[in-house]
Amino acid sequence: MGHQLQDQETKLFLDLYKHMFSAREIDRIEEDYTKRGEAFFTVSGAGHEAAAVLAPLFTAHDWLHCHYRDKALMLARGLDSAQFFHSLFTNRESHSAGRQMSAHISAPHLKILSIVGPVGNSALQAVGVAKAVRDTEGAPVVLCSLGDGMIQQGEVLEAIAHAVRDGLPVLFFIEDNKYAISTRTRGKTFYELPEGRVDSFYGIPITYVDGTDAVTAYRTLKDVVAGMREDRKPRIVVFDVERLCNHTNADDESVYRPEEERKRVREVADPIKKLRQVLIENGIAEEELASREQEWRKELEELAARCQLVSDPEPIFTAKKPLPPELEDPSIEDKAPPLSEEEVLVMRDAINRVLEKHLAENPGVFLFGEDIEDPKGDVFGVTRGLTRKFPGRVQNSPLAESSILGISIGMALAGKRPVAFLQFADFLPIAFNQMISELGSMWWRTNGGWECPVIVMISCGGYKPGLGPFHASTMEGIAAHIPGVDVFMPSSADDAAGLLNAAFASGRPTLFFYPKSMLNNRQFAATRDVRQHLVPIGRAKVLRRGEDLTMVTWGNNILHCLKAAETLSQYGVETEVIDLRSIVPWDKETVLASVKKTGRLIVVHEDTHTAGMGAEIVATAAEEAGVPVEVVRVTRADTYVPCNFPCQLEVLPSYKRVLTTAVEMLGGSIRWQEKPRAEAGYYFLEAVGSSPSDERITILEWKVKEGDAIKAGEIVAEAEADKAAVEIRASVDGVVEELLVQEGESAPVGSAIAKIRLPEGAARKEKPLTQEEPGTPLIEGLGGAKKKARLTVEAPREERATVRDGGEGALPVIVDVAGRPGSRVVTNEEISRMCPTWTPEDIVRRTGIQERRWGSDDEDILSLSVDAVQRLFEKTGARIEDVGAIICATTTPPYNSPALATLLQNRLSEGKGGITCPAYDINAACSGYLYALQIAYDYLSSRPKETVLVVTADVLSRRLDTSDPSTAPVFADGASATLVAGPEAGVRGKALLYRPVLSAEGEDGSILRIPYQEPIFMDGPAVYQRAVKALIHILRRALEEAGFTVEDMDLMVPHQANQRIIDAVRKRMGLPEEKVFSNIARLGNTSATTIPLCFEEIFPTAGPGMVLGLTAFGAGFTFAGGVVKTL
Repeated sequence: MGHQLQDQETKLFLDLYKHMFSAREIDRIEEDYTKRGEAFFTVSGAGHEAAAVLAPLFTAHDWLHCHYRDKALMLARGLDSAQFFHSLFTNRESHSAGRQMSAHISAPHLKILSIVGPVGNSALQAVGVAKAVRDTEGAPVVLCSLGDGMIQQGEVLEAIAHAVRDGLPVLFFIEDNKYAISTRTRGKTFYELPEGRVDSFYGIPITYVDGTDAVTAYRTLKDVVAGMREDRKPRIVVFDVERLCNHTNADDESVYRPEEERKRVREVADPIKKLRQVLIENGIAEEELASREQEWRKELEELAARCQLVSDPEPIFTAKKPLPPELEDPSIEDKAPPLSEEEVLVMRDAINRVLEKHLAENPGVFLFGEDIEDPKGDVFGVTRGLTRKFPGRVQNSPLAESSILGISIGMALAGKRPVAFLQFADFLPIAFNQMISELGSMWWRTNGGWECPVIVMISCGGYKPGLGPFHASTMEGIAAHIPGVDVFMPSSADDAAGLLNAAFASGRPTLFFYPKSMLNNRQFAATRDVRQHLVPIGRAKVLRRGEDLTMVTWGNNILHCLKAAETLSQYGVETEVIDLRSIVPWDKETVLASVKKTGRLIVVHEDTHTAGMGAEIVATAAEEAGVPVEVVRVTRADTYVPCNFPCQLEVLPSYKRVLTTAVEMLGGSIRWQEKPRAEAGYYFLEAVGSSPSDERITILEWKVKEGDAIKAGEIVAEAEADKAAVEIRASVDGVVEELLVQEGESAPVGSAIAKIRLPEGAARKEKPLTQEEPGTPLIEGLGGAKKKARLTVEAPREERATVRDGGEGALPVIVDVAGRPGSRVVTNEEISRMCPTWTPEDIVRRTGIQERRWGSDDEDILSLSVDAVQRLFEKTGARIEDVGAIICATTTPPYNSPALATLLQNRLSEGKGGITCPAYDINAACSGYLYALQIAYDYLSSRPKETVLVVTADVLSRRLDTSDPSTAPVFADGASATLVAGPEAGVRGKALLYRPVLSAEGEDGSILRIPYQEPIFMDGPAVYQRAVKALIHILRRALEEAGFTVEDMDLMVPHQANQRIIDAVRKRMGLPEEKVFSNIARLGNTSATTIPLCFEEIFPTAGPGMVLGLTAFGAGFTFAGGVVKTL
């Protein structure tokens, strides 16, 4: 060969010869076991062994993504020979526990990355590793070994381009053996064109090396690697070799490769023969080499025999790293502190803040995707502001989804925490190879040796004008088919934050879909500190409780299902709405528990019908519910999402489709009354956003005034949308008749903001549809929709015999009510001085309270209670001696014992001696009055001639942190006394009392609590959400069980918690303002005393026969409903 070796080179090449010879012997032994039927698949590296010369050029800081023929290089790097045999026999000691094919080695301790299955996938990973380690200690180099066939993959070309773009030290080492299995590659590669070889590619000089000559290769590559450590830039090396074997044991190269060629290359192109000759020429005796070879051969044969005896691995039925236990604990969801009421964080803001938190806390977090740098900050604004705060760590990617995923995977393998952004779910298929072949499989195929905790952020979904095919899909069905990844799709800001935090904490690869149409939805704004909020992985969220029908959905369709459930509730059908939110893993337990209760299941999703996630849920219900379940799916048809918006609404699930499906399942019929259009000669100008994800606009300035003539296309207003400023332009010629939204006010996108009078004789112009407008549903025939009777405490015998037969003679009577608010009037001005962040106007706007009553210094809970009872006795002529029982509802008793009721009994009995009757307290917080009335009702059912004194009393002002704006403006002090007489007591009164309906949903106090020693705590937004739903639900139940409908109710008397809650209940129930009683503006929230204080104002002027619906919600959570009918 003519190579003269230096002394140190002789030892170096002797060591390399051992690794090259051993690799060839391992090939021979593997082939022998395969021919004997004791192994099943082998890949030889014969002819490629000289790649081992790279090993001494690399340091412990360098990373290797090897070719599957690189046995010799991996041995030279330090890999134990036993790993090849363990992998051959796929036993439990193999690096993958028998999961990978034998040639696909991984060795994290040597920085040998997991060899890929789909060839070429390694290139982007290598670039990602280089991106992560480029500036770290030791000037690391990343090897990416490729075959000449592999480099035809587009992802290899993307990788080379990005290495150039970012200046990354990747050695693209192309082992050119002239064949891609049976296909000849000469003249068909980027470096060898039909007219010959080229000198460079993408500006990278190409170095050609004789890979059959180890000495020349070593000396050439030594300079290449040294240059990379110096300038930190990529290199391309074409390592010319010959394949001295079949492609694999399943291949027969004699079919396509001439015998003459095969014989020739084995004679002249064997790198082991050549290096052996060099060693002999440089003083190593041939006998010594033969002796060493015999020793190495024997060691390997004995090692293979021992490895064959190792037992098989246990099968594993998951591809995921186990979750930390805390991420499966449902209680974590309630631990984050509440968000202040004045702060509105929509989903877009919540995601942004969570990303900001993790960027600040972990220097390894890196954001990578199209258009995510400032000033754009993502096409939907999700990353806006983060580039300025974290320069260099929020980076725009090329427009290449495979690159985004593959590079992020490489960065994760190197220990970073990348967050990859796919601009639209429709582009997920472009990156699907990296997802299913690499992201999902990495932990599984390396038996946990490598982890790949990439979070992939994917905007998804339709329901906005202007969106269409390739910008409006969800793709969660495809994503759910990828083993090894978690798949989330939140519908609220809280869940988006909680699940994103959970994804960071899990250390698992996550596909995080966020519906772009929900990004700016204020209805589902955050209620908790999003930086601290966690949502348990794999746990669904029950948004609404019901017993007649189960709806399971996620993403955009939460809106449709909740709206349909609200409509059904008006007809007495209570629907349980479950937001799956975690698609994989999904919450089977919650869904199955619900369908066992209801017997009916509707699954609604935006993805295609066939093989969608809904099919999985329906199949699971059929297999595991254990009871008959009626099921149906409401999905997108098996087609694409059209851009035409009316067509889009027909193709996708909608409120109309969901409600119609539910009514039909329940055995009813439905027709739709169209929404009235603008009167003839007029046109409504509607609010438009700056993009499809905008929900609302705020009018900044009208450019016209009422009476002005306008032309189509003329700018009539400037507005601020959710994402950007927007100019509102006239759609028609005409005259401004009325401005419906004033400057500074906001309006939903699609709502009317101005009324335009059209020119006389002008053709009617139809407004383009911007949101679903199905009209008003008219439903009939749901009388038999109840699947089964509710599990409730049975009514007393007397009521069953009379009330349910239409009579009222067996009902107890509320004789009268007397109240005693605290004496001290506390104005909003005084509260504002205590809580300077809230002005008096803020207090009214947020609570509806103008003043509240607190106890004076000489008043306490007992004195207020005594005053209330004495006033009642004065009004009714009753005496303490006439009372059969005293029930006191209080949350703030003076002692644990004696009870407030007995203290009151003692005070009222002074000087009278020997007066006895049952007397005790109950604590149901703000629901306490109705809880107490139910107890009184049941007591009088068995003692119809007696009377019961019901007292409510609380002094809350002394339990307040007066600087806390969430509690100080709201709560007040007061007491009430109600005398309830049995139906045979012979007492006339104010109203008949139907038996109240009680319920509770246990809460640990993290949302609302009144501690003994500490101030009252209340998470206002969280209370609001739960209270509104509970108040509506329990009132409907109370009316139904008393034999009334909502339409029969003359006046709703709600617990006076907060005017915003009262208004929300009224609006959702479709009640006019005059049918809802409120006095909170003058009295504040007196807990259980609010409803009796309302009675004290209502009864004096109420005519006979008025049906009053009562509803209350309190800490605990407790809730209760009731009905009284005035006499």
